[in-house]
Amino acid sequence: MNAQQVAPLLVELRRRARGCRDRASFDTLQRLIQRLERAMPDRLPSVVAEALVARRAMIAGCSVEAETPTPTGRTCDFRLTRAGEVLHVHVKRLDAPPFEAPAIPATLRRCLRQGRPARVEIRWDPELNALGLRRLGHAFEAFLRDGEVGETICVRDAAQRELGALRIDRPAERLSVRVERPDREAVLARIDRLLERAAQQCMPGKANAIAVVGTSDCDADLLDQALLGAFIARWDRIPRRGERQAYGRDDAGLWSRGLARDAGIACFFTLRENGRLPALSGGEMWLRDRPAPLPA
Repeated sequence: MNAQQVAPLLVELRRRARGCRDRASFDTLQRLIQRLERAMPDRLPSVVAEALVARRAMIAGCSVEAETPTPTGRTCDFRLTRAGEVLHVHVKRLDAPPFEAPAIPATLRRCLRQGRPARVEIRWDPELNALGLRRLGHAFEAFLRDGEVGETICVRDAAQRELGALRIDRPAERLSVRVERPDREAVLARIDRLLERAAQQCMPGKANAIAVVGTSDCDADLLDQALLGAFIARWDRIPRRGERQAYGRDDAGLWSRGLARDAGIACFFTLRENGRLPALSGGEMWLRDRPAPLPA
């Protein structure tokens, strides 16, 4: 992202500032405009993310105050107030390259048409020919019959070169196949670090929300895992009616470890750079006391 791409956002923020009647929001707009004008290229995407979150809150009717200090000597990015309700928001930009999933080869798809009801993620060597893809697909198909949620098969040739891998990500109503992000573990580790930093900035004893802004919709699933833990088979629970196995989450997530007790809300937005004005996707929202994400 460069200054030319940000120019329409600056125009929009200046227009909004001219018509703003709320003092806190006006001061926030002025601060954001100055930061956008002065930001170095490496910091510009983070400032854009903050500006778009603030703009979205103002459109929703919130008074937005920036850089609210906490008793621990840190600051909250924004303090939102609407109808007497207050929410402290911590914006974190996920610095990860955009990912567009390639089309799954038809040979692999044919091998994965039927199987256990689960969502799986796959990767494969793009150099494989039709015969190699067929063999890989048969290995995936066999693994799906016996593998458990949370398990992975990695298929290698005689020289131990990886040909592909399949991970059973989570239970589902039917078999669903997705392409795994090649740098999945690295991006997940980045999200873990962002959440830990945001947790340290929470306003103690108050309502806090963590807003993660990324560049790929698929990274919302990684935020889900970073918050709640990965899906695993649970032998300490009773399966639901009609199922042979119970499933749950491991204790590697921020919330599943019992951390960040003041952060009860988390959101994921995708930064769109298409068109004239940078914008955020509709987004997903997690509430600490609910197991599934909601529209943000």
